[in-house]
Amino acid sequence: MIYNAGVTSPRLLLPKSIYQALVAHARAQYPNEACGLLRGRAGRVSGFLPARNIAPTPRSDYEVDPESLLQALSWEDEGDELIAIFHSHPTSPPYPSFVDAAKAFYPDSVYLILSLQQPRHPELKGFHLRAEAAFTRTQARAMRQGIPFVQVRPGLWAYRIPSEGGDEGRGEDVCLVYDREDGPMRLIHIQPVSIHILL
Repeated sequence: MIYNAGVTSPRLLLPKSIYQALVAHARAQYPNEACGLLRGRAGRVSGFLPARNIAPTPRSDYEVDPESLLQALSWEDEGDELIAIFHSHPTSPPYPSFVDAAKAFYPDSVYLILSLQQPRHPELKGFHLRAEAAFTRTQARAMRQGIPFVQVRPGLWAYRIPSEGGDEGRGEDVCLVYDREDGPMRLIHIQPVSIHILL
């Protein structure tokens, strides 16, 4: 089973048992967003650590608890790495929100998003979310004057530049985000990752 069909590179190999654990965790946490961390190496997932979502607004956001993040650090001593960061979208498509892009600080990890928008048919997609550029306050101020940013939550503004064809979620989009009215701005590259479920 392949998700993000048509995407040729990069890819993530996910055992079916771990995929089923992701779905079960997302359903158990519904209507809140579920989250967790996946370990592995060389593009192959070998384990899943369900985490607590400690976000102040867990129905629309996620934040992995610090204990789980500390546990993930020990995986390197065992020859694995934090290969993916998982969260669910209980009622929206499996595509990074502006908030997801703004909070992406692990450029080497795949961000897995499981949508329960159609509860009987969960949909899983993966993305690399990488900051490609950061702008100074002066540069950001000049850019904000000509771009129609949207305030997506208090203190967070964003603007999405769709890929060619403009079909959100199918290509490599770029997202401009900034956290404060006068704060620095980051350019986040959203790159789909092909997910292969191993039977």
